[in-house]
Amino acid sequence: MPLASTVLGTTLSPEKIDPHPRTARPEFRPDIEGLRAVAIILVVLYHCGINAFSGGYIGVDVFFVISGFLITGHLAREVEATGRLHIGRFYARRAMRLLPAATVTIVATLLAAWWWLPSVRLKDIATDGLAATGYVLNYRLAANGTEYSGEGNLASPLQHFWSLGVEEQFYLVIPLLLVATAVLLRRKAIFIGVTALITAASFAWSVASTGSNGVWAYFGAPTRAWELGVGALLALALPYAPRLPDALASLLRLGGLAAIVAAAVMFDDRTSFPGYHAALPVFGAFAVIAAGKATSGRLLSHGVMKAIGARSYSWYLWHWPVLLIAPFVMDEKFGIGQNLAAAGFAYLLAVLSFAMIERPLHELGREREGWGRNALTGVGLMAAAVVFSLLVPVFPDRTPTGTVTAGSLKLTGNATAREKQLEKKLNAAMENDELPKNLTPSLKKASQDLPPVYYNGCHRELDGVTAPKSCEAFGDAKGKKQVVLIGDSHAAQWWPAMDQIAQERKWRLASFTKSACTAADVTIYLELVKRNYNECIEWRKNMIARIQQLKPALVVMSANADGGEALNGEGSQDERWVEGWRRSAEAIQKSGAKVVYLDDSAWPAVNVPECLSTKPTEISECAATERQATTAPERRQMIKDMFQDIGGTVVDPMPWFCASKGCPAVVGNVLVYHDDSHVTQAYTRTLAPILAERLKLK
Repeated sequence: MPLASTVLGTTLSPEKIDPHPRTARPEFRPDIEGLRAVAIILVVLYHCGINAFSGGYIGVDVFFVISGFLITGHLAREVEATGRLHIGRFYARRAMRLLPAATVTIVATLLAAWWWLPSVRLKDIATDGLAATGYVLNYRLAANGTEYSGEGNLASPLQHFWSLGVEEQFYLVIPLLLVATAVLLRRKAIFIGVTALITAASFAWSVASTGSNGVWAYFGAPTRAWELGVGALLALALPYAPRLPDALASLLRLGGLAAIVAAAVMFDDRTSFPGYHAALPVFGAFAVIAAGKATSGRLLSHGVMKAIGARSYSWYLWHWPVLLIAPFVMDEKFGIGQNLAAAGFAYLLAVLSFAMIERPLHELGREREGWGRNALTGVGLMAAAVVFSLLVPVFPDRTPTGTVTAGSLKLTGNATAREKQLEKKLNAAMENDELPKNLTPSLKKASQDLPPVYYNGCHRELDGVTAPKSCEAFGDAKGKKQVVLIGDSHAAQWWPAMDQIAQERKWRLASFTKSACTAADVTIYLELVKRNYNECIEWRKNMIARIQQLKPALVVMSANADGGEALNGEGSQDERWVEGWRRSAEAIQKSGAKVVYLDDSAWPAVNVPECLSTKPTEISECAATERQATTAPERRQMIKDMFQDIGGTVVDPMPWFCASKGCPAVVGNVLVYHDDSHVTQAYTRTLAPILAERLKLK
């Protein structure tokens, strides 16, 4: 049908006059309301830690299909019933539907975060608030998710807004696509074809990128668009599909629900997702919605399911902030029972939000004839959330600065004397409960307390497989002896000490480190990218080849003692790791270098800056016992024995972190850890003279 268009009210004349024009307002589908309930229940159970629903995150995928179906169906009905598509009115109504409840949630969450959460996280959470308001949090999380150094931080109470960002980006594109297709090509069928093509391309992209860059595949709109596209195509096709017999429709619905529940039960955090795995819940939702044309089914149409489904948006908004913040309010770690109670409380908030905010303002938006006031209301709500997100970081500072001045951490004499002094200071630190006001580094600066190799390209993140030539000239660039530091981030943490030693002893220092990648010749599955860490294998091979070319006098190898599951080799996991270390060490020994194995440092039981910021007068609560702080003790010992067997030198740093009374988070005025496992530069520099003697290279 011929087409004409305006900017905000677009006239679209269908190819053929529909003898049965449909109204722009859809017929109520109780089964879809029930399907929403299924989706939100799965998400909530997953976030509560119910192991039986380890794949409950697929509830989001079900929501995507529902959204694609409902929004596209709404647009199609408006065009067929009126011959027009008023884009401005559409966006204004979406704003009135989504923004009021979302704005209240963002503002309330930021206030709660300022009051209860670790103050060192407030700036990042406020930035998340800005991104959530603009519905682009999915891209912020994708960018941050590829930074391994942020793994130990407290999750953001607003991170669940990523899925709303994906949906809003879909809402932004699909009406414009409809108009562009109609105006340029003048065929309604072309719109369906273009949508199908985009859906297929998005699915292919999702499958391909999930295997190479899982974080971006998970959060990115291009790799999730096919899920909404499946719903969109169903909305376009279903009105013209024949009505299924009730028995067949019931089987289709049961099969769809079975697929959704199966995905929630079989999948877990190690499932390569979304990729092709997402097809199971997506087409399960497709089947349930398609079956609903014939009959709604008793389960999904039950009053309880409809009530939960109607409030699913509000419950989704509230459940995650409550689950994350409640343990800080109660000052205790939550188990499953407490999480379920918190989720129940979040549902009560959802009921109130639905009754007082979501439904009244949504109905107001429907009743207004002009779309301009709705648009202004939406803009005003977004502006309020933006302003609040900008203001929260400058609220009265709740970051503790301490009330006492601690003496500096000074050690003198030879290595043995220094170790004895340090032991006394460690035990004394365990008896101190007051955060020093002259803490170094301060809690505010702790998260940025990374060695320079993180900023000059010598510490590689997940994708790097080589290192610049400049990484070979730290310490004394004119020194005659070459030494090398190699390993993962737990090796990189020793760079300040190694550089100090190299300068004092006139060594040339090469630094080759990579996040989550030990020097041991093992293949690991990296949870962060949900695949084998192939870049680590290539990087390790390249760096060992560089070492063999450099022919250094000394190579220091260090790493996280619990590097994950070794996938190659024979025997037990411990045996595989030992043999992996042996292969790498012997390859390095062929260069003529003396090999030193610097065992892993102690691990605190918590993220130390976050803990200290909430317990400034109980800092011993942030300490660990030596048993807690020693990861993989049996494996550690086996690796140390192996290095001694091949003639290497073993340095055990545990006595530098733990004494008879425990492993403190603060020693003197020095903060020991800048996160949940990595040592601060100030503390490693304090240990440099002790380490220098233990290296046994003059």
